[in-house]
Amino acid sequence: MTSLVELSAGELAFCAAVLLVASYIRGYSGFGFSAVLVAGATFVIEPAAAVPLALTFEVLASLAQGPSIRHEIRWPDFRLLLAAAIVGNPIGLVILTTVDSDVLRGVTLAVLLALTAGLLVNHSARVHPTPLLVFSVGVVAGVVNGATAMAGLVLVLAMSMAAISAAETRATLIAYFFASNLVVIVGLFVAGELTDELFWRVLLGIPLLVAGIVAGSLMFRSTSETAFRRVTLWLLATIAIVGLGRLLLA
Repeated sequence: MTSLVELSAGELAFCAAVLLVASYIRGYSGFGFSAVLVAGATFVIEPAAAVPLALTFEVLASLAQGPSIRHEIRWPDFRLLLAAAIVGNPIGLVILTTVDSDVLRGVTLAVLLALTAGLLVNHSARVHPTPLLVFSVGVVAGVVNGATAMAGLVLVLAMSMAAISAAETRATLIAYFFASNLVVIVGLFVAGELTDELFWRVLLGIPLLVAGIVAGSLMFRSTSETAFRRVTLWLLATIAIVGLGRLLLA
């Protein structure tokens, strides 16, 4: 792992800027932090170091946002999504053992991009989130997570189609990501992947994380429902396009 002292002033400034932007996006939308941070940070540090860093910041971000969004979380939907993930994840893992991982990621991103484009064109596509529908979405997200680790994008797309408020969408996403990322963090701890270097990187980054989240949250509170949904869909489309680009260039 590249040490902090091995990074130049320019590289440190670049990483700080990426963290601030990722935190702002997380504060505003409730998602996208890891995608932005990993995509940016890997220009400077190893991907193997960027992923645990992003996950640790994700958990801290959820804790920071928790007090202000806990009353907006759709708790029944949250519990259904977690239960469904338990069903879907093993199926995804089985698929992963039989199909090339890059193919799975490419197909998933392409489908997500196509559906997102459809929602950007058809602004009125909204459905009522019944328990059966929420559980079904959770199973699909679980399958995708087991196969590609991209459950978050599936949930963001599904919740963009649901007839619920922007605040509920954002809060429920934050709660779901906290639970799922916490499980991964525990696994990394058991595997000995949470190093001293990671600790210092996180400690130094906390002020930027908090600043970005506060700024993004303030922007969210002043945004209309329509604008939030549109920004969310464009962010989702951008993440899908960047992901496809990285696969094609790999």
